[in-house]
Amino acid sequence: MAAFLMAINPFSIWYAQEVRMYTLGGFLLLAALKFTLDFWETGRITALLGYVVAAALLLWTLYYSAFALLALNLFILPWLWLRRRRYIWRWLMGQVCILVLYSPWLPHALNQALNPPVPPWRQPLSLFALLTKIGVEGASALTLGQSVRPASWWWFGILTLGIGLLALKAPTHPRHQFNNPWIAMLLWGMLVGPVLLIILFSLLFTPLYHVRYLNLYSGTIPILVAAGFFVLLRPIQRFRGGLLTWRFSINALIAGLWFVLLLGASFISLRNYHVHRFDYEAADDLRGAVVDIYKRMGPRDAILINAGYLYPAFLNYWPGSVGWMGRLSAYPPPRHQIGAGPIVVLAGFVDGDANIGWGDPQSDFYAISREETETRLLQLFADHNTIWVLRGYDTVNDPQGIIRAWLEQHGQRVYERVFPGLTYVRVQAWRTAPVRQGLPVLPPTQPLSVQFNDGIRLIGFDASPNPPQAGEPLRLTLYWQAQSSPTKSYKAFVHLLDAQWEKLAQDDLLPGYGAMPTNQWGPGAIVETNFVLFPPAESHGKTFRLITGFYDSQTGERLLLQTGEDYALLMQGMMP
Repeated sequence: MAAFLMAINPFSIWYAQEVRMYTLGGFLLLAALKFTLDFWETGRITALLGYVVAAALLLWTLYYSAFALLALNLFILPWLWLRRRRYIWRWLMGQVCILVLYSPWLPHALNQALNPPVPPWRQPLSLFALLTKIGVEGASALTLGQSVRPASWWWFGILTLGIGLLALKAPTHPRHQFNNPWIAMLLWGMLVGPVLLIILFSLLFTPLYHVRYLNLYSGTIPILVAAGFFVLLRPIQRFRGGLLTWRFSINALIAGLWFVLLLGASFISLRNYHVHRFDYEAADDLRGAVVDIYKRMGPRDAILINAGYLYPAFLNYWPGSVGWMGRLSAYPPPRHQIGAGPIVVLAGFVDGDANIGWGDPQSDFYAISREETETRLLQLFADHNTIWVLRGYDTVNDPQGIIRAWLEQHGQRVYERVFPGLTYVRVQAWRTAPVRQGLPVLPPTQPLSVQFNDGIRLIGFDASPNPPQAGEPLRLTLYWQAQSSPTKSYKAFVHLLDAQWEKLAQDDLLPGYGAMPTNQWGPGAIVETNFVLFPPAESHGKTFRLITGFYDSQTGERLLLQTGEDYALLMQGMMP
């Protein structure tokens, strides 16, 4: 029964899918507990050795396992002193062996605990608020995981934990020397003890609680609930006749209703996890955000990651190469360090403690002053047409919102998309032209002078790679200038055609992703917009033409050039 409850538990399934090792930690904690019970009964060195190995591996796996081992000793040591005093020195030597096995990492662990290299990201809570939070979301998570709303399901979590308390009345196997309630108290202590220690440390030192840490200590809950479930079903022998039958029927009814409700609620939670995952899961759709930038950024754009420590997700999901990636404080990089691909800049902890990241130049976390942040951002703007911001968790890195305010003041946001997830990771595109009085960064690498009707002139473009390559994204930036104010909002198109004028790839956009419609251009205004086309791999060696133009998005009618054609030729040739 306990194994079945563990198998369907959404909390266990959730964290079994994570790269963080809560499931491994939970397994090792149960193994340490099993060897502890063996040592209780026999005092054998082999049982103690099993405990030492499991506990040492547990410490190497997760820091928060220290609270579980501390709670275990707070329970075991008094019991050994009262009931098995002859085993206590063996047990204490086992703890020494655990510390010896962990000693290579112990200095680093203490340094991280006493002098954390990361910005503070949890808000302190009062004791009442902390207990309420743990009671509501903790009870719900332990029973149904994090893919249901705690405010709606906390009562069921409390009910389930209440059934687990009935394990204190469960009978033990005759071969065991120890009867209940000792074993059930130990199993409960493996959940309650670490949580109480986390509460204590949170009140005395720094906030430590997060609901995911309960998963590490939750392995005993299925055992306790299964035992309590069968206590409900067990007839109570002191009742006789009809009274016995009535009492047993009520218990069975309660147990049956609870079990059916557990199955249904677990199904709802697991469906939410698999179908509506980002409505509940703390992990955000960083893959979608990174790919969105990849499909939109131009050849003269740069990427700003704020907060900078999101870069591992960026590197994992970015399909292409990166020209240079480094701290904002190191921008601009020497030219010889820049390769093929975009420049990626990592924001730091603005006006943060200089000891963030322990001052290590290779650390993911670093402090940077407000003045230097603004100076480097201005240089970044001066060097690029558009800055694509991958924004997530930036309230930790920039709690005062200095970078957000600077972008609002100096840039023009032409694109924003929020991606699923609890922290609302978003992609923003900031046009940098406002800091240069509306002028592009540099003249187009491919200057043109193509006059469309309705007062629009194509003055050039940038392309990378040039010429287009089969199977590689073609990134274009088109530059237009308004000779007069256009009368309509036109949509721009770029088509990659083969020798028979069949489309190989295309991209159609409103200028500025809709933020700069043509009917709002004033005379003399210069507007640039990126286009990204994806030539198919089988187009290798084919003749190509790259054309652009405008059309009325309502009627589909193309805007003509003054020469009468309905498109402008950008380039043509053979695709390598």
